[in-house]
Amino acid sequence: MNKILKEISKGMNLEKNLPVYGKYLADLYNGSAAVELALDYYTYYEMLEDRGKKDENLQRYAEVISEIIENVIIPKQTETERNKAITEIEGVRNEIYQKVDGLAAYADIFSRYEYVSNRCEYLFKDTDLDSNYSDEDFTRQIMQYIFSDEDNTVINGKISEIVAEIPLRMTKSKFFQLLSEGLTVYKQTDRQTVDDFVYVLKSSSMLILPEQIEDFQDLYEIYLYAKNMNYDTITESQFCELEKKLKYAADFIDEETGLYMMLQGIVNKIYAMLNCMPYVSYEQENVACCIRILREVNEAFQGGEYKTLSDNITASLGALEGIPEGLYSKISSVEYVLDTVKEQYMETVSGIKAEEFFRELYLTRYLLSDSLFIDLSAVRESFEQTDGESESFDIRLYVEQKREELVGELTRFFSENQKIVNRSVMALILSRLPVFFNNITEIQDYVYYSVSNCTNKAEKAAVIEIIKCIINEI
Repeated sequence: MNKILKEISKGMNLEKNLPVYGKYLADLYNGSAAVELALDYYTYYEMLEDRGKKDENLQRYAEVISEIIENVIIPKQTETERNKAITEIEGVRNEIYQKVDGLAAYADIFSRYEYVSNRCEYLFKDTDLDSNYSDEDFTRQIMQYIFSDEDNTVINGKISEIVAEIPLRMTKSKFFQLLSEGLTVYKQTDRQTVDDFVYVLKSSSMLILPEQIEDFQDLYEIYLYAKNMNYDTITESQFCELEKKLKYAADFIDEETGLYMMLQGIVNKIYAMLNCMPYVSYEQENVACCIRILREVNEAFQGGEYKTLSDNITASLGALEGIPEGLYSKISSVEYVLDTVKEQYMETVSGIKAEEFFRELYLTRYLLSDSLFIDLSAVRESFEQTDGESESFDIRLYVEQKREELVGELTRFFSENQKIVNRSVMALILSRLPVFFNNITEIQDYVYYSVSNCTNKAEKAAVIEIIKCIINEI
């Protein structure tokens, strides 16, 4: 294979070498997907068994997965059955993405209301500051924390961390000025980078909510409860109820997200195996072992009730110890050639009628990556695109358009929400912008001004406690 890789890099014997290389990579991908699928499928079963309660969506997805494993993956079915299974698994994959998108939106929403809740807490607690407290000393502690590291990346991260929590005391016009200045940095990037950054700002600040937001009824009701609360007149009983609901929401999101992420990993591995199926055999010992595990776990899934799996599976899982690492090392040593093929040799690939083969390899590469929710349509488009097909447009004008769009949506949001909620969103956005301070003095002045101008005793007490926890890593 080393000889073949060298020849491919020199453009030699491509019609012979490319199919051999593709088959070799497909075997590695299939082996890696099989091992990870066996481990994840077993783990997922154990997670659902421990969970006890059943979820209709999770149950439905598990049934589709079980059918594909039993009827297509294990017996290694025909091209027609494979294509049908790919359509089904991609549909499930898209649905899971939407579910996780909804959960992520709720996580962002409740992080903003947690910000609000934290600043209401001391309305019902003693707000007298320590007799030795002074704004100057507190500012000094924060500055020492920020600059206790020499790494600029770490320092910038700490600045963002503090900006997200420090009392927000600035006009909306100043906020929009900082937002505009922060976006100018992106005039040196590309359209995708701009879109990604603006999306993060919008989604994390509740400007865009997914269509599926009402799918999680309990979370939706908590969202409405928090949204409709009057924080200027909140009572202690209302505050306690809000705290209880936010705690429930956080635990629910954490559990559900973990399950759906595990499920998406399983779906990606099945998709990868389906892609590789026409080009590989199951004769490899590792793959055969994985098929045995999949068969037994699948039978348990189809039994209807969760039960303890047999010792045979434990023994089979033990036989796979160290295999994923070995496969990853092999894949890493040859995968780079896939880019060379895409960039330089697609004419030859077309000539030997192997476009679909290499497209599926390219897709499989991303299915096996750590990016569980990567947009497969974008990956396919990337595979088809050549250097000369990149879009030409004015990035500066595009950034300006996005800025105006963002300012308009934020202005509308601010007019519809309470001041404390608006401040939570403004603080978050400022913490996400490129650091807007030019020197240490500006940072110190910002911190001191924010703290000293906070006349709300409850908010100030809460912020002092939160930031001291950050500094002391409690």
